[in-house]
Amino acid sequence: MKRVPTLLSALWALALPALAQQPPDAGQTLQQLQPTAPAPKPARANDNQAPTAPPTLPGGMQIRLQTVRFSGNTVFSDATLQAVVGDVTGKPFDMTQLRALVEAVNLHYRHHGHPFARAFLPPQALADGTLRIDVVEGRYGEVRAMGDDARLTALAQAFLAPIHAGDLIESAPLERATLILNDLPGIAASPTLRPGQMLGTGDLDVAIQRSKPYSVELGLDNHGNRYTGQTRARLNLDLNSPFRLGDQATLRSLVTAQGLWFGQLGYSLPLRANGLRGQVGYAHTTYELGQEFAALRAHGTADVGSIGLSYPWLRSQRANLTVSGTYQHKTLTDQQDAASTRSDKSSQTLPLALDFDLRDDIGGGGITYGALSWTPGQLRLDGPQRATDASTARQQGRFDKTNLALARLQALPKQLSLFARVSTQWTTHNLDSSEGFGLGGPGGVRAYPVGEGYGDRGWVGQLELRYTAGAWGPYVFHDAGSVTKNARPWAPGNNARHIAGHGVGLRFQQDQWRIDASVAWRSRGGNAESDTAQHNPTGWLTASYRF
Repeated sequence: MKRVPTLLSALWALALPALAQQPPDAGQTLQQLQPTAPAPKPARANDNQAPTAPPTLPGGMQIRLQTVRFSGNTVFSDATLQAVVGDVTGKPFDMTQLRALVEAVNLHYRHHGHPFARAFLPPQALADGTLRIDVVEGRYGEVRAMGDDARLTALAQAFLAPIHAGDLIESAPLERATLILNDLPGIAASPTLRPGQMLGTGDLDVAIQRSKPYSVELGLDNHGNRYTGQTRARLNLDLNSPFRLGDQATLRSLVTAQGLWFGQLGYSLPLRANGLRGQVGYAHTTYELGQEFAALRAHGTADVGSIGLSYPWLRSQRANLTVSGTYQHKTLTDQQDAASTRSDKSSQTLPLALDFDLRDDIGGGGITYGALSWTPGQLRLDGPQRATDASTARQQGRFDKTNLALARLQALPKQLSLFARVSTQWTTHNLDSSEGFGLGGPGGVRAYPVGEGYGDRGWVGQLELRYTAGAWGPYVFHDAGSVTKNARPWAPGNNARHIAGHGVGLRFQQDQWRIDASVAWRSRGGNAESDTAQHNPTGWLTASYRF
């Protein structure tokens, strides 16, 4: 038994150069495999627009008006529309100016979500100076899904149930129903409005067809931790609507030459036609430590099972808000064979999240997107760990954390754009490594390696100035971040880490190919503490092909 301290001392001596920070474990390895949230897809253009009246030339006979009367309006009162056209009493109007009054009413309807309402001038004498403007607000006639696959269209018809014959044609319900249909994996929906059988009605035909039944992505990058394998190969497979309308089966797999392997299976399906989805998943990770930690013969596993729900609270072309809740159970194991040690722990969490995006026309147009989440959970350590934890970090038991990720892509003149992103984590608890927050890597401060600056709470920001030249996209960037290592310190020492860096990069995107290469230099923080290999600059490369 007395050999153990001697053996441990020898092993620590062999690994001493790498011990500026604790070696990566199953929890931290699991965290480093989480992808950065992508930007939302571009909004689908709505081709269904009401026809506009042909222009008229100014001049010609003028009529002096005294008042304007409206007919057919139910959405807006006469007083509201009077305010729209303004005071006309005693003012002369030619035909162009009369049509301008009508167009003001049309614009008011469109601005308030009634793109198919139409105001027009009926035949009238105008003898007493009274102008009459008729309004056809537009109501649905037939509402139907159409397509060659009768079974598919019958199932899709349920998603159009919120739109009824006789309802006003409004942008919000139409957008929501058709966008939720288009969100279904493997399904393409194209809405068309055509004149109905009755005056003032429009029939909604939604063409339903199957899109690509699967998608595959092959990728290669150097975004890994050096001790578990920096060069990574990945395979992503999506099966779209394999068993029923709108379901999806997914496979995610990643391997490194160092022995890390990650595999994840997922399945999701629509539970209601209002966009409610359910999803289940299982992920397994194995790792081995190499390089300076190879003498420890350290390895481990992480297993994560999950089940959750998501619901699009708001779904439109300009703004979206999705609410989700996911139960997760994690089982983590770390072993050091050279010292015959093993630790087991498990946790249960219930992340509750709001994912959002908003498109606007500010300064040439842009999109703001992100996610806000609150994660309550409970950590359970094995017996030997529990005793040590009680006198140190006190991670055992209940915990919670709050995360915010916020990004903005802003259009600028001359093919330029500005991208900014900030991610934060806040907690008052000392967290297990599987719930920690890291600063370094391609998704954080790119001048530092993956695994740099791990702690319980912190923030990291990225700022990029981008230029678009066809398929090529050069950019310059600056990154910065700060982390508090332990929310409740139990030992003296530096409890914070502040790092920053800047660099240049180049993206290529054409057809199915995506390539991103960057080089970053450190401007604050000095040498890396998580890796003995001090690379300055630090280079990152990722390439992927989709089919």
